[in-house]
Amino acid sequence: MKRLLIVTSLLVICAFACKKAKGPVNGPSIPPQNNLDSTVSINATINGYQWQTDSAYGYTVKHSDNDSGVSNLMITATNTNNNQVSSIVFNITDFTGPGSYTVNPPINTATYYLGNMRHYATHGLIIVTSDTAYALKGTFYFTADTITVSDGVFNVALP
Repeated sequence: MKRLLIVTSLLVICAFACKKAKGPVNGPSIPPQNNLDSTVSINATINGYQWQTDSAYGYTVKHSDNDSGVSNLMITATNTNNNQVSSIVFNITDFTGPGSYTVNPPINTATYYLGNMRHYATHGLIIVTSDTAYALKGTFYFTADTITVSDGVFNVALP
């Protein structure tokens, strides 16, 4: 009987003590109240027309030999205008922080998507000017087929 009382007491204590903490399910990656970065966006001039993102995201992927401290960087930005979706995607291999990264496929790439048409950049430059724990900032330009992207500025949240 004494054992039953002990086991029951432990189960009751565990039931109340082992509770999952409540919190926001869909919290933003950069809360606006942190005063660190509230201007997450990418904009550029594409063939003479101004282009502004609806959404922009930055991703870092560590190499499988993650002792090196080197990772790849991917930036994705999307715009929807008059039911026409367009995107700009950057992929920088061996991203080491602020600096200039020449577009030289397949190492560093820039791609412009217009609907389901894909335009790979043949040359250009991605300049990362700031890399903080919260955001990645920089400028870019590139040429992809008949598409000329100039005066590009990015400020994306990092996960």
